[in-house]
Amino acid sequence: MKLNLILKRKRQELHLTQEQLAEKLFVSLKTVSNWETGKTFPDIESLIKLAQLYHLSLDKLLVEGSDIVKDIEKKTRLTSLKKYMWGPNILNLILIIMVSQQQFLGRLSLLSTVLLLISIALNGITLIYFSKEIRYEENQQEIHKSFNKLTIRLLIFTIIFIGAIIIGYFIR
Repeated sequence: MKLNLILKRKRQELHLTQEQLAEKLFVSLKTVSNWETGKTFPDIESLIKLAQLYHLSLDKLLVEGSDIVKDIEKKTRLTSLKKYMWGPNILNLILIIMVSQQQFLGRLSLLSTVLLLISIALNGITLIYFSKEIRYEENQQEIHKSFNKLTIRLLIFTIIFIGAIIIGYFIR
């Protein structure tokens, strides 16, 4: 049986309304409703309170409601992916500054400049990959919204990238 059905059945067995349950758990009525319809899952703190209130073991809730385990795994993966976004972003910023500010930092050789530009492009590809993974993990139903955000980010990156090349080479 799915977790949302277990929660609803147990609440009804105790003759509690969703509002009464929400008050006992210090959550909103909408939160309880979302749990029981399967739109969202309780956090671990709420799960513990529910297990105590319903006289169920956490094992039973987690095993029978395995969707919650999948949700926790999804959130953990999403957090990890978001952490990996910082490195390439910061590195790209540094590399773009190096290429665009050659007149102040000192002229780089052609080979060095080309290698920096290749590094910027490779980091851009990394950022696109992680953005795509994050978009997939966050919500598959909002692909069009996320696609537009990704397109705008890519456009901004491309403008900065081209601007860095122009500033680095043509302005002395």
